[in-house]
Amino acid sequence: MKIDVSELRKVKGRSEKFLGMLPDHSLDVLGQKSTFRSLKVDGEATNTGEGIFVRGNVTGYVDFACSLCLKEFSVSLNVPLEENYHREGEEIPQDEEEPVRVYREDEIDITDLIKEGLLLALPMKPICKPDCKGLCSYCGCDLNTQQCNCKEEEIAPRLAVLGSLLQDLDKNPK
Repeated sequence: MKIDVSELRKVKGRSEKFLGMLPDHSLDVLGQKSTFRSLKVDGEATNTGEGIFVRGNVTGYVDFACSLCLKEFSVSLNVPLEENYHREGEEIPQDEEEPVRVYREDEIDITDLIKEGLLLALPMKPICKPDCKGLCSYCGCDLNTQQCNCKEEEIAPRLAVLGSLLQDLDKNPK
């Protein structure tokens, strides 16, 4: 998404609003597929005298597969955006943090800013609901919809040695 700042650059303190829609797209981050839908960008660009300050929000929806039960679900998004942009070739203030965002001529491309905001808004492990029970680790049934008859007290083979140590301590306390 690009913002035309040709008129904005002429007057310090001037602000202009912008609005746009983004096409639906999917991201695959660490094996977790996320699909963004109905994304709307609404914001304002302000000439600060040292550059252009862009502030806005991205709203829409993202589709996930639950990390516990693997069911598809959707979540609404409201991702804030804020960034200073400096024109290529102009002096950058000393107190500006690295890396500095630069724009060319009279257009600011905020596509990367939007992508970064969306990536940061993604949860590490999306869960369909707070009380999701997930899948049975033995038979694979969805514990949200049915109860299985698997033994819950089976001990993983790599932990069985620790279990026998604890039993020995109970029998022979020192």
